[in-house]
Amino acid sequence: DMCTVFGRPELECYRMSQEVTMIQCRDGTPFPFDNFPLGSTMLLLPNHSCLAAACFDVYHVVDEEGDRPFTTDSEIVDIWKPAKGWT
Repeated sequence: DMCTVFGRPELECYRMSQEVTMIQCRDGTPFPFDNFPLGSTMLLLPNHSCLAAACFDVYHVVDEEGDRPFTTDSEIVDIWKPAKGWT
C-alpha cells in the first residue's frame, strides 16, 4: 500500500501524489461513498516520508511507546521544523 487509511482496514490507497490519493475497497466491492459525504476527513498514514514531508512546514511528533498506539487524540510531544531549500 502507498499509505494506510487510519481506522479503515477494508480500504487501500492504490495511487498517491502530492495532490491526490486514490482509495478503493480491498475486496473489490464498490467504494462506500455514502459513508463519506462531501467534506469528510480521512487520516492517511503514508508509508514513505518524502512525499508526506514535502507537504508540511512543521511535523507534529507523537509517542507510540508501550501499549499506547497512535490515535487521532495522541499527545503531541514535540514539533519539528524541517530544513528546506539550500540555505
